[in-house]
Amino acid sequence: MRRNLLAAIIAELVIIFAATAAFYIQSRSAGVPSQTTVPTQTTMTGSMFVSDAGKSHGGFEYTATWNASLQVSGGTGTLTLVLRIGLGDALTKHQYGVTNFSKNSTNISMKLDGSPVTLVWIDSDPIWNGTFNHYYVASWGGYAPQDEIRGNISPTIFPGLTSFWYVELRLL
Repeated sequence: MRRNLLAAIIAELVIIFAATAAFYIQSRSAGVPSQTTVPTQTTMTGSMFVSDAGKSHGGFEYTATWNASLQVSGGTGTLTLVLRIGLGDALTKHQYGVTNFSKNSTNISMKLDGSPVTLVWIDSDPIWNGTFNHYYVASWGGYAPQDEIRGNISPTIFPGLTSFWYVELRLL
């Protein structure tokens, strides 16, 4: 009788253990986060170029380049721009809130201060003779030829820039 009782207790413990293990495995594969998950952190650097010509090259009076630094944790963060070179600093704001950040091998999408921005992966950069090969790039200008428009960005996101100016954000 004692053996039967001992066998029953051991069988019950095995069943409880198996059920607990199965629940754990199922919840992990279903994407239920554990309590120790760490938010994804992303740091990227690069530059932003602006030309009042409305295109990358051409008859301009104003051009400038800013160093760009993107810090994101869990889909939110900041983009900071620091003037590297230019005929003065046209920007009246240098830090932008980042939300809805996502990145894969072909593009980055995010909102900068609520405005949508999409950068696309560039294997070979014909605009700058390969200088920005293997960067994520977004560019637009009011007079830019179609091959200079990449991803989605607008100069109106950046206070101080005029709506037709060429803007190109590059991140690595």
